[in-house]
Formats: sequence, structure tokens, C-alpha cells
Amino acid sequence: MAIVALLLVVSPAQAQQENPAARTVMAHLAKGARATRVGDWVTYRFDGGAGGNRVYYWRMAVVGEEKDKAGRDAVWVEMEAGTHPAMKSPLMQMRMLVAREGEQIRYDAISRLYIGGPTDRPQEYSQEALDHVIKQMEEQGREDKMPDPDDEKTPMPVGLKPVLRSSKEMRVMTLAGTVSAVSIEVVVKKTVVKRMWISREIPLMQLAKMEIPGIAHSMEVAEYGIDAKPRMVLPAPSAPKVQLEYADRIFPDLPGTDAPDEAGPSETHP
Repeated sequence: MAIVALLLVVSPAQAQQENPAARTVMAHLAKGARATRVGDWVTYRFDGGAGGNRVYYWRMAVVGEEKDKAGRDAVWVEMEAGTHPAMKSPLMQMRMLVAREGEQIRYDAISRLYIGGPTDRPQEYSQEALDHVIKQMEEQGREDKMPDPDDEKTPMPVGLKPVLRSSKEMRVMTLAGTVSAVSIEVVVKKTVVKRMWISREIPLMQLAKMEIPGIAHSMEVAEYGIDAKPRMVLPAPSAPKVQLEYADRIFPDLPGTDAPDEAGPSETHP
């Protein structure tokens, strides 16, 4: 998925100069891809190999818009995951208010967050708990960008540098029907490591299919549309929020623990 994000983040001018594969994707999207709107939704089918015994579905939808606490334009995004394409008895539900800058949805700018599980009713995260989650996301992002020291010490063997290879626009069959798409392949020597089909017709992610042949993993659009409605049943405004728990309050005699004085009462782990 990082390669898809990289290709889509590159500006048209950069794509023309830097990468033929990115150039192909940008040319395809320029023929009709539209900005994300309220109502857009998409469901993907994931197959983790094992002869189809590890199949699940993931749904993403934009279900509303309003101003966030900072006065920025923002949209409500719902995500669900489960073993049924219609998300009957979902294993996870998430609803978050994320800032929007022009046509770009800022998934790193979350101002409100609700989480629900198969046995837990949805709860909103307190500001303290949300700040903790965002901090963890930022730390993970920094770690992912840091080079591996071992990679610097050991030079890559000749001929093992990954190469991006693209195709002309084609019609591709998916579980959601046939769409126009371009394929992007990550190739090492003559081995295809990852293959993706990018389509301007698919809302939100513009991803039609993805395959990792070496481990028999795949991701494919199962359904999509422009009529999404909120599906999470929100708690009452007076319902308890998810709070951080501090060890010294649960185990007062535990040495070496010290919680902030201003922290609120503990309720639930984020």
C-alpha cells in the first residue's frame, strides 16, 4: 500500500519527470478521477491465503461533514471490518472526524474518534486518549521512515533493485464489476513481488485489486458506491468516554509509577 500512496501523492509535474509508472497512473486518473465526496464508500475483500480460510472484508465510507474543533473543514469517515461483505456482526467499527484541505483528506489530523467491537458498544475517545493514539501513530510513522542500519552496511546485490513496471489502460474484471484500470508491478529480476490495478472509477482509494503472488495474498474491490449513510450507532453524549488508565491508580503500591495529576478518572483502555 505504501507504493500506491507514493504514486498518488506525487504531483503531476513530478510524475512527468521522475517515474514512468507514476506518469501512467497520473495520466489515467486525470481522465476522470474526482475528489472524495460525502456518500463515497468502498468494500474490499482480503484473502490471506491458506486456501481461502483467511478471508475478511473491510469497508470505508465518508458519511458526513462539519467543522472540527480547530474550525477546519472536516469529514466523518467510518471503517468496518468483518467476515461478511455486508458487515453483519462486524468485528470492528471505527468513526473518526478528519480534517480536509481542499481535495485532500488528512488522515493524520483526527479530532474525534469512536471505536466499537463485536461485544462492545461504540465509545468516544477522550481528548487525552485520542492524543495518546495520535502520538503512537506519529512515532510509528517516524520509525517507518528511519533507515535500517543493517541495510546501509550490506549493499544490495547487483540486479536485486526493485523496478516499477506499468501497463497501458485496460478493462479489468473485479468482484464489483469490470472497471478501467492501469496495472503497476513491483519486479525484482523476473519475479513480480506485488501487482496493483489503479482505477479512477473506484472511490476513495482508487485501488481495484492488489496481489502479492509469493504469499498468495490478495485484496480486491467487492462493492462501491456514492450513497453511504452513517451505520455506527453512536453513544449518548453523556456516555462515558474511553480514558487512559494509569498503573499507580490500579496498583497504588507498585514502585516507579507516577501518573499526571490532571488526568481524569480511569474507565477503559484505548
